[in-house]
Amino acid sequence: MTRQRLARVERFLGSARVLCQPGHPLFRKARAELPGATGLSPENVVWALENALEVQPSAWDLDLLCSRTPECGRAHVLLSANVFVASLRAIAIAIAAAPQVHVRASRREPLMVELLAQAAPGQFHVVDELQANPGDHYWGYGSDESLRQIRQSLGHNVAFHAHGSGYGIVVIFDTEIGDGQTTQEIARALVEDVVPFDQRGCLSPRVVLVEGNPKAARLLQRTVADEMKKRETQIPMGNTSREERAEIARYRDTLCMAGEVLNAGTGLVSLESQCLPWILPPVGRILHFRPTQDAIEDALPHAAKVTTIGVSSTEASMASRLQTAFPNVRIAKLGQMQRPKLDGPVDLRNLQGEIT
Repeated sequence: MTRQRLARVERFLGSARVLCQPGHPLFRKARAELPGATGLSPENVVWALENALEVQPSAWDLDLLCSRTPECGRAHVLLSANVFVASLRAIAIAIAAAPQVHVRASRREPLMVELLAQAAPGQFHVVDELQANPGDHYWGYGSDESLRQIRQSLGHNVAFHAHGSGYGIVVIFDTEIGDGQTTQEIARALVEDVVPFDQRGCLSPRVVLVEGNPKAARLLQRTVADEMKKRETQIPMGNTSREERAEIARYRDTLCMAGEVLNAGTGLVSLESQCLPWILPPVGRILHFRPTQDAIEDALPHAAKVTTIGVSSTEASMASRLQTAFPNVRIAKLGQMQRPKLDGPVDLRNLQGEIT
């Protein structure tokens, strides 16, 4: 049975690879139409297709994906619109679970599912409504409130795998921020994790904990602001809604009174100048720097919402400490937070799901 599951996933991924091939008509369609469908800039869409569409995983990763995925006769997938490439992983997991897969695309962004269905005809079914029967498995991606409503609507004996709201954080030691070159390398890697999808994904870093000397946090904050401006000339910011702009304006006003806010292109980089309650900035390339004496102790109360933690590649021991403290969180090198291995859900907080 494992061999059959692997074969289904490998076939699907092999079919989806055309979306990464610049000469293929489906790549050209994706590049032309996804910016309008997602609100991202064309450059951001192309970056995601070329860097974040996980169509060539290792055999080890595929084995782990299958081992993390329960088997069933029929699987259902409800997708979110926040990160368009996430559709591929969600469908791959369902295909690993069952020979029959039903997918409902987000009504806000159905295009990526349409592209995948064209690339992999007959390998899954696109439907307007999902109807799960007893014994089926249901993977839901979206806001916590929408997933609560779905759970209540499901019949008895349906396994529900809910992947709700979450975000990434970054942990840096003050000892890593010394000479200008090292600080700039850290800043560039951090910006590489902020820019994709304009920070709307559950892997996007929103809070940077700088453990140790607060002066180090200020130095990194200013360096990141400069690097974000530079990166925006290459990958411009996409569209923001009126509500998002209002939320960003309120955030700026609040942090100007309680800290320091620097412009970073169309984004912002904030730093608190006094010990404040945990602050989560809005999306839209907004980063908050938080000096702390103990990053783990500071972040633990918020572990239920953290999906991934970015660390500098020089701190393997810190990565080990973080993995022990946050066993259901991905630990990633800076610059790689948006490119996780295809070894299961990006969100590891609810691997087993629950029976309704």
